[in-house]
Amino acid sequence: MNFLILGTGGIGAFYGARLLSSSNKVTFVARSLHLEAIRKNGLQVQHPDFSFSQKVDVSQLQDIDFTSLNIDVIILTTKSNTTRIIAKELSFKLDTLKDKPYILSLQNGVENEKILCEYFKKDKIIGGLTRKIGAHIIKPSFIEATGKVETLIGSISQTKENTAFLKKLNKSINEAGILCEVVDDINKELWKKLIINNGVNAICALLKIKTGVLMNNEKLSSLVYGLMKETQSAAKACSIEITNNELSQMYELIKNFDSIKPSMLVDREFKRELEIDEICNVVINYNKMQNIDSPYTKSISYLLDFVYKNEK
Repeated sequence: MNFLILGTGGIGAFYGARLLSSSNKVTFVARSLHLEAIRKNGLQVQHPDFSFSQKVDVSQLQDIDFTSLNIDVIILTTKSNTTRIIAKELSFKLDTLKDKPYILSLQNGVENEKILCEYFKKDKIIGGLTRKIGAHIIKPSFIEATGKVETLIGSISQTKENTAFLKKLNKSINEAGILCEVVDDINKELWKKLIINNGVNAICALLKIKTGVLMNNEKLSSLVYGLMKETQSAAKACSIEITNNELSQMYELIKNFDSIKPSMLVDREFKRELEIDEICNVVINYNKMQNIDSPYTKSISYLLDFVYKNEK
């Protein structure tokens, strides 16, 4: 298959390298120093079970000529706070194409697919998530990743054509050495991932600790459960029912997972914009729609926002 990785950060680089190593064609999109370093040194990805170091096709999005690439699927791995900006630019660049590529979002949050559907046909949008992985840029062109990576994908609007495409995409990802599964209700799976993200991401960034330190502290881990419960209730505003048993499974998953630096902690260390709106405030807002307070999420996200703005 022919892939475009839009966002060659930790996740994008890992997936792109795996897919390229499995005889797929892959074009990477990066920017600034990372882009220049990849052009000069090649892309390097280190994982306990996988090592990659070679020259790759990489460019800025503005320089991509989609009419000549014949892309099957764009894998979007940028920060969620850039989704609308990228969707606008992509819609302009893809406007003249008769056969437009599918777009698979592997971003944090539960709003990305909704935004993408404002700019593209719903049957071309694939919801997705990646879990049990920590992957970050250590320095320009060099990525470190860990974890036994799992991927879930699913159609936002199911048709006969995209159902067949999902099977083909699922096969390609599995053959690349990444466990992948097609699910019927991708929206519910996205909310289940948000349960984990809201549970650990902001609090780890606030305290500057890894997930293992957080989950091995009895008092702190009780805060995590409170954050996760608030996410469970927020999902009901979108008609997503997550059972207490499913909530407990998410809690145990993160408790027993490898200790990692969540994305917000890495972003804080590198002084990048934090996904507070996409991970925390979405929970606060959906609970507010139901006249439900979110004291755990408010406390952690408000404190993180305050300290981060004052340390810049």
